[in-house]
Amino acid sequence: MKRSVLVLVILVIAAGAGRSGAVTPPLGIRGGYTSWESVNQFHFGGHVKLGDLFPNVALTPNLELGFGDNTTVVAVNGDLVYRFTELANAPWGPYAGGCLSFIFVDVSGAGSDTDLGLSGVLGTTYALSGGNEVFAEVRLGIMDSTGFKFTVVYTFF
Repeated sequence: MKRSVLVLVILVIAAGAGRSGAVTPPLGIRGGYTSWESVNQFHFGGHVKLGDLFPNVALTPNLELGFGDNTTVVAVNGDLVYRFTELANAPWGPYAGGCLSFIFVDVSGAGSDTDLGLSGVLGTTYALSGGNEVFAEVRLGIMDSTGFKFTVVYTFF
């Protein structure tokens, strides 16, 4: 199971690096707070910004690892978001969308479980000089996903 998650992450990062065409792949780091049921965790990870599939619609797969309350969570997320450019006031850029996740949960002494989850995403980006971005987002679980997640992200472009 863990090997298949690692292989999936490597493939996603390689695909993002190949599509980029830039010297530096569009990668980012992310971290924040997760809460669902009786579990409270700190999570961190990374993402690859694959670009627009359609005008204002972006695909940003990411990997997050959560630790806390004797539980480890590995989430491979496929974020698909719409950027509201008509509402944007530079350097801010609001977005909203959804996420299909492959979630592996390991509870110390109680076993592990794997699930496919669905969540909603709402956030805003802030463009920095030099082309980098900082953004904050809230993720709310819809089906078989973490209940609430707040994440801050820094993207290297």
